[in-house]
Amino acid sequence: MVEWLLPSILTWYRENIMTDREERLETLRIIQERLEEAERVVHDFRERKWDLVRELKEDGHDFTATTEGMDIVLSSSPSFNWS
Repeated sequence: MVEWLLPSILTWYRENIMTDREERLETLRIIQERLEEAERVVHDFRERKWDLVRELKEDGHDFTATTEGMDIVLSSSPSFNWS
């Protein structure tokens, strides 16, 4: 009785649902690319931060003297030599 509806339903499904899935997959790809880019930027900032910390430490800066300095000390890796 409703066999004539099946081709229309399949066509609608392919045009709407599959397109929606493709759009979501494309959005996911774009987000992944942007996250990778942001992670590279964060990595570069962290490297620069620790370069500056090492330079300041070598110049005799006391990171334990201020709250901001203690934040640096507490965020450092266990292998960082503060002595």
